[in-house]
Amino acid sequence: MNMETWEQELVEKVTALAQGSFAERAALADSEGVFSQENMDELRKLGIPGLALPKSVGGLGASAEAQMRIIEAIAYCDASTAVALNMHLLVAGFVSVFPMFPRKDAMLKDITENGALVCAPGSVPTAELDDRPAGYKVTEDGDHLVFNGKAGFASGSDGAGYVLIGGSIDRGEGNDDDIVISLPTPETSGLTIRGNWDAMGLRATASHDVLCENMRIPRTEAMVVPAALVRMALEAAAANPVAAQQRAVGALGILAIWLGLAQAAFDETLEYVRERHGYLAGPAANLGKPVGFRSDEAWAQMGIGDMEHWLETGRVMLYDSVRRLDTAFPSTEEFTRHIVRTVYHLRRMSEEVSAGAMRVCGAHAYVRGRNLERIFRDMVGCNVMAWKTDQLKLTLGQGALGMPITFAGPAGT
Repeated sequence: MNMETWEQELVEKVTALAQGSFAERAALADSEGVFSQENMDELRKLGIPGLALPKSVGGLGASAEAQMRIIEAIAYCDASTAVALNMHLLVAGFVSVFPMFPRKDAMLKDITENGALVCAPGSVPTAELDDRPAGYKVTEDGDHLVFNGKAGFASGSDGAGYVLIGGSIDRGEGNDDDIVISLPTPETSGLTIRGNWDAMGLRATASHDVLCENMRIPRTEAMVVPAALVRMALEAAAANPVAAQQRAVGALGILAIWLGLAQAAFDETLEYVRERHGYLAGPAANLGKPVGFRSDEAWAQMGIGDMEHWLETGRVMLYDSVRRLDTAFPSTEEFTRHIVRTVYHLRRMSEEVSAGAMRVCGAHAYVRGRNLERIFRDMVGCNVMAWKTDQLKLTLGQGALGMPITFAGPAGT
Protein backbone atom coordinates (compact mmCIF):
# COMPACT_ATOMS: atom_id res chain seq x y z
CA MET A 1 0.00 0.00 0.00
CA ASN A 2 1.38 3.39 -0.99
CA MET A 3 0.97 6.46 1.16
CA GLU A 4 -1.57 9.05 0.09
CA THR A 5 -0.37 12.49 -0.99
CA TRP A 6 -1.38 14.14 2.28
CA GLU A 7 0.54 11.48 4.22
CA GLN A 8 3.68 12.04 2.15
CA GLU A 9 3.40 15.77 2.77
CA LEU A 10 2.96 15.18 6.51
CA VAL A 11 6.06 12.96 6.59
CA GLU A 12 8.01 15.72 4.84
CA LYS A 13 6.83 18.32 7.35
CA VAL A 14 7.77 16.15 10.33
CA THR A 15 11.13 15.32 8.76
CA ALA A 16 11.87 19.03 8.36
CA LEU A 17 10.95 19.66 12.00
CA ALA A 18 13.08 16.77 13.19
CA GLN A 19 16.15 17.76 11.19
CA GLY A 20 15.72 21.36 12.31
CA SER A 21 14.60 22.25 15.81
CA PHE A 22 14.44 18.67 17.15
CA ALA A 23 18.06 18.00 16.21
CA GLU A 24 19.12 21.32 17.74
CA ARG A 25 17.46 20.47 21.08
CA ALA A 26 18.42 16.80 21.28
CA ALA A 27 21.85 17.09 22.90
CA LEU A 28 20.64 19.47 25.63
CA ALA A 29 17.55 17.40 26.41
CA ASP A 30 19.78 14.32 26.68
CA SER A 31 22.39 15.95 28.90
CA GLU A 32 19.77 17.34 31.27
CA GLY A 33 17.50 14.30 31.08
CA VAL A 34 14.41 16.42 30.45
CA PHE A 35 11.37 15.74 28.30
CA SER A 36 11.26 17.97 25.22
CA GLN A 37 7.90 19.64 25.56
CA GLU A 38 8.84 21.99 22.70
CA ASN A 39 9.06 19.06 20.30
CA MET A 40 5.62 17.82 21.27
CA ASP A 41 4.18 21.31 20.96
CA GLU A 42 5.42 21.50 17.37
CA LEU A 43 4.02 18.05 16.60
CA ARG A 44 0.65 19.13 18.03
CA LYS A 45 0.40 21.85 15.42
CA LEU A 46 0.48 19.13 12.76
CA GLY A 47 -2.14 16.99 14.53
CA ILE A 48 0.39 14.21 15.20
CA PRO A 49 -1.11 13.13 18.58
CA GLY A 50 -4.17 12.00 16.60
CA LEU A 51 -2.08 10.35 13.88
CA ALA A 52 -3.17 6.78 14.56
CA LEU A 53 -6.76 7.47 15.60
CA PRO A 54 -9.51 6.81 13.05
CA LYS A 55 -11.17 9.69 11.28
CA SER A 56 -14.48 8.62 12.85
CA VAL A 57 -13.29 10.01 16.19
CA GLY A 58 -11.52 13.05 14.70
CA GLY A 59 -8.08 11.52 14.20
CA LEU A 60 -5.93 11.67 11.08
CA GLY A 61 -6.44 8.00 10.27
CA ALA A 62 -2.91 7.69 8.90
CA SER A 63 -1.72 4.43 7.39
CA ALA A 64 0.74 2.20 9.20
CA GLU A 65 3.45 3.18 6.72
CA ALA A 66 2.94 6.89 7.35
CA GLN A 67 3.18 6.26 11.08
CA MET A 68 6.43 4.31 10.68
CA ARG A 69 7.97 6.93 8.37
CA ILE A 70 7.18 9.68 10.87
CA ILE A 71 8.56 7.76 13.85
CA GLU A 72 11.70 6.82 11.90
CA ALA A 73 12.26 10.44 10.84
CA ILE A 74 11.98 11.67 14.43
CA ALA A 75 14.19 8.89 15.80
CA TYR A 76 16.91 9.82 13.33
CA CYS A 77 17.27 13.16 15.13
CA ASP A 78 15.89 12.54 18.62
CA ALA A 79 15.11 8.99 19.71
CA SER A 80 13.66 10.10 23.05
CA THR A 81 10.90 12.09 21.36
CA ALA A 82 10.22 9.15 19.02
CA VAL A 83 9.90 6.74 21.95
CA ALA A 84 7.48 9.04 23.80
CA LEU A 85 5.41 9.59 20.66
CA ASN A 86 5.27 5.89 19.79
CA MET A 87 4.10 5.10 23.32
CA HIS A 88 1.35 7.70 23.03
CA LEU A 89 0.22 6.40 19.63
CA LEU A 90 0.23 2.82 20.88
CA VAL A 91 -1.81 3.63 24.00
CA ALA A 92 -4.25 5.96 22.23
CA GLY A 93 -4.88 3.31 19.57
CA PHE A 94 -5.32 0.65 22.25
CA VAL A 95 -7.89 2.74 24.12
CA SER A 96 -9.77 3.64 20.93
CA VAL A 97 -10.98 0.05 20.48
CA PHE A 98 -12.41 -0.19 24.01
CA PRO A 99 -16.18 -0.12 24.43
CA MET A 100 -17.51 3.39 24.75
CA PHE A 101 -17.47 5.03 28.17
CA PRO A 102 -17.52 8.78 28.92
CA ARG A 103 -13.93 9.16 30.09
CA LYS A 104 -12.56 7.40 27.01
CA ASP A 105 -14.61 9.57 24.68
CA ALA A 106 -13.51 12.77 26.45
CA MET A 107 -9.84 11.74 26.21
CA LEU A 108 -10.02 10.93 22.50
CA LYS A 109 -11.68 14.28 21.86
CA ASP A 110 -8.93 16.03 23.84
CA ILE A 111 -6.28 14.22 21.78
CA THR A 112 -7.79 15.03 18.41
CA GLU A 113 -8.83 18.62 19.19
CA ASN A 114 -6.11 19.77 21.59
CA GLY A 115 -3.21 17.41 21.02
CA ALA A 116 -3.38 15.83 24.48
CA LEU A 117 -0.97 12.98 25.19
CA VAL A 118 -1.48 9.76 27.13
CA CYS A 119 1.14 7.56 28.81
CA ALA A 120 0.92 4.11 30.37
CA PRO A 121 3.07 2.52 33.08
CA GLY A 122 3.33 -1.08 32.00
CA SER A 123 6.47 -2.65 33.38
CA VAL A 124 8.40 -3.32 36.57
CA PRO A 125 9.23 -0.08 38.41
CA THR A 126 12.64 1.42 37.64
CA ALA A 127 15.59 -0.25 39.41
CA GLU A 128 13.38 -2.94 41.02
CA LEU A 129 14.08 -6.62 40.45
CA ASP A 130 10.87 -8.35 41.55
CA ASP A 131 8.05 -8.07 39.04
CA ARG A 132 5.44 -9.78 41.23
CA PRO A 133 4.28 -6.65 43.11
CA ALA A 134 4.13 -4.53 39.94
CA GLY A 135 0.75 -3.33 38.73
CA TYR A 136 -2.39 -2.01 40.35
CA LYS A 137 -5.08 -3.54 42.55
CA VAL A 138 -8.55 -2.04 42.73
CA THR A 139 -11.11 -2.14 45.52
CA GLU A 140 -14.64 -0.81 45.63
CA ASP A 141 -15.87 1.91 47.95
CA GLY A 142 -19.46 2.84 47.20
CA ASP A 143 -19.60 4.72 43.91
CA HIS A 144 -15.81 4.92 43.70
CA LEU A 145 -12.96 2.62 42.72
CA VAL A 146 -9.77 2.82 44.77
CA PHE A 147 -6.41 2.07 43.08
CA ASN A 148 -3.17 1.08 44.80
CA GLY A 149 0.13 -0.06 43.32
CA LYS A 150 2.95 1.05 41.09
CA ALA A 151 4.48 0.31 37.70
CA GLY A 152 7.26 1.78 35.60
CA PHE A 153 8.42 2.96 32.19
CA ALA A 154 5.54 5.37 31.50
CA SER A 155 7.33 7.01 28.58
CA GLY A 156 6.25 10.60 27.92
CA SER A 157 4.74 10.99 31.38
CA ASP A 158 6.08 14.53 31.86
CA GLY A 159 4.01 15.70 28.90
CA ALA A 160 0.96 13.50 29.37
CA GLY A 161 -2.52 14.83 30.04
CA TYR A 162 -3.79 11.33 30.84
CA VAL A 163 -2.38 8.15 32.38
CA LEU A 164 -3.75 4.75 31.43
CA ILE A 165 -4.06 2.84 34.71
CA GLY A 166 -5.29 -0.71 34.39
CA GLY A 167 -6.02 -2.95 37.35
CA SER A 168 -8.12 -5.79 38.62
CA ILE A 169 -10.77 -6.35 41.28
CA ASP A 170 -10.37 -9.61 43.17
CA ARG A 171 -13.75 -11.39 43.15
CA GLY A 172 -12.66 -14.15 45.48
CA GLU A 173 -11.50 -17.72 45.13
CA GLY A 174 -13.01 -19.56 42.21
CA ASN A 175 -14.18 -16.39 40.47
CA ASP A 176 -12.60 -14.41 37.65
CA ASP A 177 -11.28 -10.97 38.49
CA ASP A 178 -12.90 -7.93 36.97
CA ILE A 179 -10.62 -5.89 34.71
CA VAL A 180 -10.61 -2.13 35.32
CA ILE A 181 -9.43 0.60 32.95
CA SER A 182 -9.14 4.20 34.06
CA LEU A 183 -7.76 7.37 32.49
CA PRO A 184 -6.92 9.80 35.30
CA THR A 185 -5.01 13.04 34.77
CA PRO A 186 -1.60 13.48 36.43
CA GLU A 187 -3.25 15.93 38.87
CA THR A 188 -5.63 13.28 40.24
CA SER A 189 -5.33 12.95 44.02
CA GLY A 190 -3.47 9.79 44.97
CA LEU A 191 -1.61 9.51 41.66
CA THR A 192 2.08 10.38 41.60
CA ILE A 193 4.39 10.48 38.60
CA ARG A 194 7.61 9.92 40.48
CA GLY A 195 10.04 11.78 38.23
CA ASN A 196 12.69 9.11 38.79
CA TRP A 197 13.78 8.27 35.23
CA ASP A 198 17.59 8.40 35.13
CA ALA A 199 19.03 6.04 32.54
CA MET A 200 22.19 5.76 30.46
CA GLY A 201 20.33 6.29 27.20
CA LEU A 202 16.95 7.59 26.05
CA ARG A 203 17.34 10.08 28.85
CA ALA A 204 14.66 12.50 27.65
CA THR A 205 11.79 9.99 27.40
CA ALA A 206 10.42 10.80 30.90
CA SER A 207 9.79 7.07 31.44
CA HIS A 208 8.95 7.53 35.11
CA ASP A 209 7.28 5.20 37.59
CA VAL A 210 3.62 5.90 38.38
CA LEU A 211 2.43 5.33 41.94
CA CYS A 212 -1.20 5.05 43.04
CA GLU A 213 -1.93 5.43 46.75
CA ASN A 214 -5.66 5.24 47.42
CA MET A 215 -6.43 6.95 44.13
CA ARG A 216 -10.20 7.32 44.00
CA ILE A 217 -11.98 7.26 40.64
CA PRO A 218 -15.76 7.53 40.25
CA ARG A 219 -17.04 4.26 38.84
CA THR A 220 -18.72 6.21 36.04
CA GLU A 221 -15.28 7.39 34.85
CA ALA A 222 -13.82 3.90 34.52
CA MET A 223 -14.50 0.76 32.55
CA VAL A 224 -15.12 -2.40 34.58
CA VAL A 225 -15.31 -5.61 32.56
CA PRO A 226 -15.36 -9.25 33.75
CA ALA A 227 -12.19 -11.05 32.71
CA ALA A 228 -14.31 -13.69 30.94
CA LEU A 229 -15.72 -11.01 28.64
CA VAL A 230 -12.22 -9.76 27.89
CA ARG A 231 -11.20 -13.26 26.84
CA MET A 232 -14.31 -13.53 24.65
CA ALA A 233 -13.53 -10.18 23.04
CA LEU A 234 -9.96 -11.26 22.32
CA GLU A 235 -11.19 -14.49 20.76
CA ALA A 236 -13.69 -12.58 18.63
CA ALA A 237 -10.98 -10.15 17.53
CA ALA A 238 -8.77 -13.06 16.52
CA ALA A 239 -11.48 -14.13 14.11
CA ASN A 240 -10.70 -11.03 12.03
CA PRO A 241 -7.10 -11.72 10.99
CA VAL A 242 -6.46 -8.33 9.36
CA ALA A 243 -7.65 -6.43 12.45
CA ALA A 244 -5.48 -8.67 14.62
CA GLN A 245 -2.47 -8.08 12.36
CA GLN A 246 -2.94 -4.33 12.43
CA ARG A 247 -2.52 -4.33 16.19
CA ALA A 248 1.16 -5.08 15.57
CA VAL A 249 1.69 -1.44 14.53
CA GLY A 250 2.82 -0.47 18.04
CA ALA A 251 5.55 -3.11 17.98
CA LEU A 252 6.63 -2.10 14.50
CA GLY A 253 6.92 1.49 15.74
CA ILE A 254 9.70 0.34 18.03
CA LEU A 255 11.48 -1.14 15.02
CA ALA A 256 11.09 2.18 13.20
CA ILE A 257 12.90 3.85 16.11
CA TRP A 258 15.71 1.31 15.78
CA LEU A 259 15.88 1.98 12.06
CA GLY A 260 16.03 5.76 12.48
CA LEU A 261 18.79 5.44 15.05
CA ALA A 262 20.73 2.96 12.91
CA GLN A 263 20.57 5.33 9.94
CA ALA A 264 21.82 8.16 12.17
CA ALA A 265 24.70 6.02 13.46
CA PHE A 266 25.60 5.01 9.90
CA ASP A 267 25.58 8.60 8.60
CA GLU A 268 27.63 9.82 11.57
CA THR A 269 30.13 7.04 10.91
CA LEU A 270 30.52 8.01 7.26
CA GLU A 271 31.07 11.65 8.17
CA TYR A 272 33.55 10.75 10.90
CA VAL A 273 35.80 8.43 8.86
CA ARG A 274 36.00 10.96 6.04
CA GLU A 275 37.41 13.54 8.47
CA ARG A 276 39.47 11.36 10.81
CA HIS A 277 43.21 11.36 10.03
CA GLY A 278 45.21 8.22 10.77
CA TYR A 279 45.43 6.36 14.07
CA LEU A 280 47.86 8.37 16.14
CA ALA A 281 48.89 12.00 16.37
CA GLY A 282 52.20 13.28 15.04
CA PRO A 283 54.31 12.49 11.97
CA ALA A 284 56.68 10.14 13.84
CA ALA A 285 53.89 7.69 14.51
CA ASN A 286 53.44 7.13 10.78
CA LEU A 287 57.14 6.36 10.14
CA GLY A 288 57.15 8.40 7.00
CA LYS A 289 53.92 6.99 5.64
CA PRO A 290 51.60 9.77 4.44
CA VAL A 291 48.75 10.42 6.83
CA GLY A 292 45.47 9.29 5.32
CA PHE A 293 41.86 9.31 6.34
CA ARG A 294 40.24 6.46 8.19
CA SER A 295 37.92 6.06 5.22
CA ASP A 296 40.98 4.90 3.21
CA GLU A 297 41.56 1.92 5.51
CA ALA A 298 40.30 -1.43 4.23
CA TRP A 299 39.20 -2.58 7.70
CA ALA A 300 37.04 0.55 8.09
CA GLN A 301 35.53 0.05 4.64
CA MET A 302 34.66 -3.55 5.54
CA GLY A 303 33.06 -2.44 8.80
CA ILE A 304 30.98 0.14 6.97
CA GLY A 305 29.95 -2.49 4.43
CA ASP A 306 28.69 -4.71 7.20
CA MET A 307 26.74 -1.83 8.73
CA GLU A 308 25.23 -0.95 5.35
CA HIS A 309 24.10 -4.54 4.87
CA TRP A 310 22.25 -4.66 8.18
CA LEU A 311 20.75 -1.20 7.75
CA GLU A 312 19.31 -1.74 4.30
CA THR A 313 18.06 -5.30 4.83
CA GLY A 314 16.44 -4.06 8.03
CA ARG A 315 14.70 -1.28 6.12
CA VAL A 316 13.39 -3.71 3.52
CA MET A 317 12.09 -6.14 6.13
CA LEU A 318 10.38 -3.48 8.24
CA TYR A 319 8.46 -1.84 5.43
CA ASP A 320 7.61 -5.18 3.85
CA SER A 321 5.97 -6.15 7.14
CA VAL A 322 4.20 -2.81 7.40
CA ARG A 323 2.73 -3.13 3.90
CA ARG A 324 1.57 -6.70 4.52
CA LEU A 325 -0.48 -5.85 7.62
CA ASP A 326 -3.60 -5.25 5.52
CA THR A 327 -3.48 -8.65 3.81
CA ALA A 328 -4.49 -11.68 5.84
CA PHE A 329 -1.79 -14.31 6.31
CA PRO A 330 -2.83 -17.95 5.78
CA SER A 331 -2.85 -18.50 9.54
CA THR A 332 -2.19 -16.75 12.85
CA GLU A 333 0.89 -18.94 13.28
CA GLU A 334 2.39 -17.79 9.97
CA PHE A 335 1.78 -14.14 10.82
CA THR A 336 3.36 -14.61 14.25
CA ARG A 337 6.45 -16.21 12.71
CA HIS A 338 6.67 -13.38 10.17
CA ILE A 339 6.51 -10.66 12.83
CA VAL A 340 9.01 -12.42 15.10
CA ARG A 341 11.34 -12.86 12.13
CA THR A 342 11.09 -9.14 11.37
CA VAL A 343 11.66 -8.11 14.97
CA TYR A 344 14.64 -10.46 15.24
CA HIS A 345 16.29 -9.07 12.12
CA LEU A 346 15.78 -5.45 13.14
CA ARG A 347 17.03 -6.26 16.63
CA ARG A 348 20.18 -7.78 15.15
CA MET A 349 20.48 -4.77 12.83
CA SER A 350 20.43 -2.43 15.82
CA GLU A 351 23.04 -4.48 17.65
CA GLU A 352 25.35 -4.80 14.65
CA VAL A 353 25.12 -1.18 13.50
CA SER A 354 25.66 0.26 16.98
CA ALA A 355 28.64 -2.01 17.65
CA GLY A 356 29.96 -1.43 14.13
CA ALA A 357 29.88 2.33 14.56
CA MET A 358 31.99 2.04 17.69
CA ARG A 359 34.44 -0.38 16.08
CA VAL A 360 34.92 1.77 12.99
CA CYS A 361 35.04 5.17 14.66
CA GLY A 362 36.79 4.31 17.89
CA ALA A 363 37.42 6.28 21.06
CA HIS A 364 37.29 9.78 19.61
CA ALA A 365 33.69 9.22 18.49
CA TYR A 366 32.61 8.13 21.96
CA VAL A 367 33.01 11.50 23.61
CA ARG A 368 30.39 14.03 24.62
CA GLY A 369 30.05 16.69 22.00
CA ARG A 370 29.78 14.17 19.17
CA ASN A 371 26.30 13.01 18.23
CA LEU A 372 27.44 9.42 17.86
CA GLU A 373 27.97 9.09 21.61
CA ARG A 374 24.32 9.94 22.31
CA ILE A 375 23.08 7.85 19.39
CA PHE A 376 25.03 4.84 20.63
CA ARG A 377 23.64 5.15 24.16
CA ASP A 378 20.12 5.49 22.79
CA MET A 379 20.57 2.39 20.63
CA VAL A 380 21.78 0.41 23.63
CA GLY A 381 18.78 1.72 25.56
CA CYS A 382 16.42 0.52 22.85
CA ASN A 383 18.06 -2.88 22.81
CA VAL A 384 17.84 -3.52 26.55
CA MET A 385 14.25 -2.30 26.79
CA ALA A 386 12.70 -4.60 24.23
CA TRP A 387 12.64 -8.20 23.09
CA LYS A 388 15.72 -10.29 23.78
CA THR A 389 17.63 -11.75 20.84
CA ASP A 390 17.83 -15.26 22.28
CA GLN A 391 14.11 -15.28 23.11
CA LEU A 392 13.31 -14.31 19.54
CA LYS A 393 15.59 -17.04 18.17
CA LEU A 394 13.94 -19.59 20.44
CA THR A 395 10.49 -18.55 19.23
CA LEU A 396 11.56 -18.82 15.59
CA GLY A 397 13.02 -22.26 16.12
CA GLN A 398 9.95 -23.52 17.92
CA GLY A 399 7.68 -22.11 15.21
CA ALA A 400 9.72 -23.78 12.47
CA LEU A 401 9.30 -27.08 14.32
CA GLY A 402 5.53 -26.65 14.41
CA MET A 403 5.36 -25.89 18.11
CA PRO A 404 2.82 -23.30 19.34
CA ILE A 405 4.31 -19.83 19.65
CA THR A 406 3.10 -16.40 20.72
CA PHE A 407 4.37 -12.88 20.34
CA ALA A 408 3.87 -10.17 22.93
CA GLY A 409 5.77 -7.28 24.30
CA PRO A 410 7.99 -5.43 24.20
CA ALA A 411 8.08 -6.08 27.96
CA GLY A 412 11.81 -5.46 28.05
CA THR A 413 13.23 -6.56 31.38
